[in-house]
Amino acid sequence: MRRFIVSRRVFVSLAIALVLIAGTLGISLFTSATSSAAAGPAYVSLSQSYISAPAGARLTGAHASNAQLTVTLVLQPNNVAKMNSLLTALYTPGTAQYHHWLAQGQFNRLFAPSASQVAQVRQFLTNAGLKIIGSPSPFFVRATGTTAQVEAAFRTPINNYTTTNGKTFFQNDSAIQIPASLSAIVTGVSGLYNTVRLQPSYVTSLQAAKQQGKKVAPRYGAGPGGSGLTPSQTSSLYDATPVYQLGSRGQGKGAILAVFELSGYTESDIVAYEHQFFGPSENVKIANINVDGGPVNPQCPVNDECGPTYTGPGGPDYSGDIEVEADVETQIAIAPKISHLIVYNAPNDVTGQTSLDEYAQIANDDLADSISSSWGLCELDAGFGYAQAENVLFEQMAAQGQSMFNSAGDTGAWGCLRDTGSPNLTSLSTGDPASQPFVTSVGGTSFGTYDPGSTLHPSYPKGAETVWNVLDLCNSSDLNACAQFGAGGGGVSQFWAQPSYQHGPGVISSFSKKGPYCAAASKGQYCRETPDVSANADEYTPYAEYCTGDPTTNSTCALLASLGVPEPVPGWFGIGGTSLSSPLWSGIIALWDSVHGERFGNANFGLYRLFRSGASYSVYFHDITGKHQTENNNGFYPTTPDYDMATGIGTPIIAGIVERSF
Repeated sequence: MRRFIVSRRVFVSLAIALVLIAGTLGISLFTSATSSAAAGPAYVSLSQSYISAPAGARLTGAHASNAQLTVTLVLQPNNVAKMNSLLTALYTPGTAQYHHWLAQGQFNRLFAPSASQVAQVRQFLTNAGLKIIGSPSPFFVRATGTTAQVEAAFRTPINNYTTTNGKTFFQNDSAIQIPASLSAIVTGVSGLYNTVRLQPSYVTSLQAAKQQGKKVAPRYGAGPGGSGLTPSQTSSLYDATPVYQLGSRGQGKGAILAVFELSGYTESDIVAYEHQFFGPSENVKIANINVDGGPVNPQCPVNDECGPTYTGPGGPDYSGDIEVEADVETQIAIAPKISHLIVYNAPNDVTGQTSLDEYAQIANDDLADSISSSWGLCELDAGFGYAQAENVLFEQMAAQGQSMFNSAGDTGAWGCLRDTGSPNLTSLSTGDPASQPFVTSVGGTSFGTYDPGSTLHPSYPKGAETVWNVLDLCNSSDLNACAQFGAGGGGVSQFWAQPSYQHGPGVISSFSKKGPYCAAASKGQYCRETPDVSANADEYTPYAEYCTGDPTTNSTCALLASLGVPEPVPGWFGIGGTSLSSPLWSGIIALWDSVHGERFGNANFGLYRLFRSGASYSVYFHDITGKHQTENNNGFYPTTPDYDMATGIGTPIIAGIVERSF
């Protein structure tokens, strides 16, 4: 896509930044630390740096004093007000900077902390006995040391816990404190807890059949053996046909898509998928960019633990191959003529270092126009320090015009249910990074009883699409059903204030909350709500996936044969989850990029404008209202006309969105 967008980019010098329009997006995370009377005048406490252990968790003792930890300190950008003004201008029609995205490296040059600020932070850590190590972003400073050194540096104890379901974890047991002299520089610290292990968001038809005690998975769509929706069925149901009729330009030519992954996969499966549906001449170029060695040959960060065992430096990990291939195949299904597709891949870990490294690589490379991640965890397990570190990277992507999408989650309003080792399993929680202000959160729907069968170009079944929550089985009285059968994620963020773009009919409801419920909001300010948009995610109205895997590895695809529920055709099966709706939406925006010859940028600003278009709304979205439907909530939040925290602003009408100029 770069050949389209280079001419649109202008170098916004510091002099120009000085005269950018006043005002901010109202979504910057960067606030000063709060004074702590207990800490004395020399230290301050970082806001929301301590989340108490959940009810029922048992304290088992202090974390070993000689255990090694790695901490990441998040530094406030230089010229925060100017950064916020620039972001506002980039997304405000009529300004001189509108859609004139920053060039690669320019964000860091304009807004990276000064050398003297970095030196102050490094000196503090060195004085505490910690060793400085490299970091992937100028906004991070990383250091390693023993638990005792980290506890002394940040004036907080670190303790071990066991949850009621036997999971173990460690965390800091009071607010993190820093010298008052650094309070205007350091905004967050991560690495003092080990609950940041990202999870994929999918459910297969085979797994669902197994849960029901059935020996055969239900058949659906025209995929091989009735394995699920084909690319032509998916694109037709969401009305991409008028766009595709533009030729290659309407099918993604020139755009670059990317996926964020944490697992090895079998690339030949992608080729087989393409040949099945697009013929032997179709082969999207795939570029693999490994971070921290990648999941197959991991170079686990110092003092971290990586997959597949999460008890040391890790080894080859293919446990998420089903996720990687679903993401890639879905993007290709929507945008089959894209220039190429980048698979960014890192080992999965427990402190979030590898995922931060990977997001930093995506932002710093600035190659991908539209990116999807189907990996995440609930906010409570991520912690505010880790989320703050992510946020600056997503701000960088937004300033560069990159579109970032993430699955809202597959367990309804209880986003922690599938987090391995989570101490917060039964808590209402939204997902991270889905709740991030500069990420488009994608929820899940279902086509219900509608089945296009062998019809390759079906029309949208008006009235059939519902929220994804099979028979409303997921509810507060049966959280097992939420974990087993899935439901579209959504809810109120406990971290982020409601962004300026998030307003319109239904956004403020009886379920909305205000600060201080969300950490970054001022008192009385509404909190961020998710999802933003949705698309089909039901494993009973699934997409067809091809994934074989290598039985000599820990491949999930290879293990499907052991479920006792046969695949419709070897290698083919149905799959659902917001892991599919997120790459679908990223593919839609890639089509827009291709048609218009420029980057769409963070999708929320444009999509919410369309949402507020009144009578024209139905040109762009299908409203999932819940009226006269069995499935009418995601376990907690109801579907309603207009915006709701079960399906967001609706599902896509691709032609309407892609053909619209902004």
